[in-house]
Amino acid sequence: MKRDISEEAVMITDMMAPHRSIVYDAVTDIMLEAFEELSAFLNDRNLSGEEGWTFNRQVCGFRPEQMERIYGMAGEPVAWLSGLTEGEKFALMMAFMDWDRLRMKEFRNRYPRSFTKWDPAEDEALLEMYPNRTSWRELSSHFGRNVNAVKLRLQHLGVDLGAEAGRARYLRRPGTHAAAMAKVGNKVE
Repeated sequence: MKRDISEEAVMITDMMAPHRSIVYDAVTDIMLEAFEELSAFLNDRNLSGEEGWTFNRQVCGFRPEQMERIYGMAGEPVAWLSGLTEGEKFALMMAFMDWDRLRMKEFRNRYPRSFTKWDPAEDEALLEMYPNRTSWRELSSHFGRNVNAVKLRLQHLGVDLGAEAGRARYLRRPGTHAAAMAKVGNKVE
């Protein structure tokens, strides 16, 4: 029978709560400061008579339509941000920190060829190396891609991996902040 270590894990993570609170407060302050600066910039544009500005790309982790809703509302965005619930504020902070981009950057640092097309030379080398490999990690590091990408490419090339295929793993887990952002996006409207 396996020993349940939940209580010990909870105690360890609870000891970190004050640190999480400090980080949360710091990120909230940085986010509010960034929105204050952006508000001042946009107010200067409006006061100088410049009209018709828009957001054409993602800013601070927010999609253009989210930015336009935030800055198109009556009143100051900073006041609106301050009035959000903690959960809504957390979802905005995750977007502000551009968490997905940070995760992708880390993934690309670990696997430099991730999310790039396989070229025919790589396909040939993969088919040649696969039968003589010592581990999946060996193929992964050789091709600069994660193990799952190597397995999927082999399957795409017609290799039957059978039980070796394992289960597919995805970079994005269900229940990430995307769902929370969608909720906040609806609140903004």
